[in-house]
Amino acid sequence: MSRWKKVAPLAAVAALAGGAGAGIAAFADGSSAPAAVAVVTGARTAAATESSIGAVYRRTAAGVVEIVATGSSSAGGCGPFADRSAQTESEGSGFVIDKAGDIVTNAHVIDGATSVAVRFSSGKTARATVVGSDDSTDIAVLHVAVDQSELTPLTLDDSASVEAGDTVIAIGSPFGLENSVTAGIASAVGRRIEAPNGATITGAIQTDAAINPGNSGGPLLDATGGVIGVNAQIRSSSNGNEGVGLAIPSDTVKTVVGRILAGAALGQAGS
Repeated sequence: MSRWKKVAPLAAVAALAGGAGAGIAAFADGSSAPAAVAVVTGARTAAATESSIGAVYRRTAAGVVEIVATGSSSAGGCGPFADRSAQTESEGSGFVIDKAGDIVTNAHVIDGATSVAVRFSSGKTARATVVGSDDSTDIAVLHVAVDQSELTPLTLDDSASVEAGDTVIAIGSPFGLENSVTAGIASAVGRRIEAPNGATITGAIQTDAAINPGNSGGPLLDATGGVIGVNAQIRSSSNGNEGVGLAIPSDTVKTVVGRILAGAALGQAGS
């Protein structure tokens, strides 16, 4: 079994990793990965109602995008078909963070991509460039040049204030079904998960909101509509939702995104 398969969800050419043994973590795109468990910290009663979940969705869904990453892989084989490359197309999620056209997603969603397209809730599709990515935190920033009317920025909230039992909401494109919303609670906080390059990501949020292949890179929101995490992995024996999703904490995301954008700005200034 491979450790960290960095393929985006719903690959059209290469099949996702099959069901692994029970207790194996996976990226939210369905690929396998080990995960460690840390201590649960804090607890409080969630106060959001069904109607407020709908209100959060209506306020934030326009800021969530579907990402299609296209790349190539060796087809292998023998005879006249040996070593030929095949095109792969994979889908994930992301969300807008500013009116400049910057979008956050998982690094593993766009890993190896030769082209990336972003589809907005309006149906508009735009080509995206990769501003930068960090495998040690599984965070990437994309940029699109579109009219500002297409951009509904979401706010990165304070993940340190999240407690077990808080209401959480996930929006993304599970199985390519764009703008799907699920809700649940923060089942635990302070989890430790493994990044694509083997580094440890601390402070991850565990949730029972349904997270499936295609949710990778989408936002995990609190009851006010603030982004408290980026959905990245599922812990599953079947590569499907079993009530254990894991999100990279927004406090980590803010630091990494700031570093990526600052580096891009420095590069532009020096060019």
